Amino acid sequence: MALSNMLAQAGHTAESVHTDATVTLRFVDGAPTITKIALVTAGRVPGIDQAAFTEHAQAAKAGCPVSRALAGVPEITLEATLL
Repeated sequence: MALSNMLAQAGHTAESVHTDATVTLRFVDGAPTITKIALVTAGRVPGIDQAAFTEHAQAAKAGCPVSRALAGVPEITLEATLL
C-alpha cells in the first residue's frame, strides 16, 4: 500500500503491485526469532522505468509503518521488478 501511494503521489498510477514476503525464523537465545525478511515486489506501472520503480520501492520499504514496526529484524531485503 505504501508503494502504491508513493507512486500515485509522484504521478504514476499503478495498474498492479504484488509483494511476497519470505520470513526466516531461527532460534536465538532459545526463542523463535524472525532473523530475515525477503520481499519480492512486482508492479505494472505505465510511464515509469525500472530504476524509478526500484527507487520508489526502496523508499516505501524504508518508510512504511510495517517496515518501521519490524525495524528490529536484522535483515530485510527487497527485490523490485517492473513488469
